[in-house]
Amino acid sequence: MKYTEQVFDRRTGELVEVSAGDWITITELGEMKGVTARRIRIILREMGFLYVEGGRTHNRHRLTPEVVKQGFGKHIPAKPPKVRYPFDVISPAGREWIEARWSEAVAALESKLASTVIAQASEALNAFRAERLNDLNVQGCVIWLCDHFPDLTHTEMASVLDVTQQVVSRYVSIRSRQKASAMLRVSQPLPYLGKVRISMLEDEVLASGGARFITQAHNSSESELCYTDGERLAA
Repeated sequence: MKYTEQVFDRRTGELVEVSAGDWITITELGEMKGVTARRIRIILREMGFLYVEGGRTHNRHRLTPEVVKQGFGKHIPAKPPKVRYPFDVISPAGREWIEARWSEAVAALESKLASTVIAQASEALNAFRAERLNDLNVQGCVIWLCDHFPDLTHTEMASVLDVTQQVVSRYVSIRSRQKASAMLRVSQPLPYLGKVRISMLEDEVLASGGARFITQAHNSSESELCYTDGERLAA
């Protein structure tokens, strides 16, 4: 994306447009580096180029105030209907700054991932996903890690999945609420369906008509189910 700036020309006394260079989005930088949109944000966060806005459900990565102050990038606010969501762009100077620190940041992330437990979890999850017909989304991966590697911290899960710790914590909280709700439903008594009295006569046989009778009894009120021991269930 080409940007221009208006500069005051002292010789002519007029404002002139000067090219500010080619500014690119964070996702475009990831494409240039051959990494996914999620991975590029993890790497830039490791450098301190990005941070995660707190207290919001989307947990969007944004340029740090220092990066904007130094002219390495800028925020583009949402301007509906053309620009529905805010986004950030990186200046040519910002790209040079990132390039100088790229190898070090990638090595630091790889070192974290090399942790024995994290490596085992990552390998096991990848093997499970490879066997599925449909891939798991991030929430499904978090739930799988909670079930199979319960000792992993939220930060370690985030390292395995290349997401933020805030995203992991949100999905873990959703899982906990769903599990508590399911346990509550299991502990509740079943609704009253009616009572069926079965005769204990020695020669009595429960035929198909009896099965229909039981079905009818389940759908009848208690007042309609007053039978004597001599009554037969067979049709």
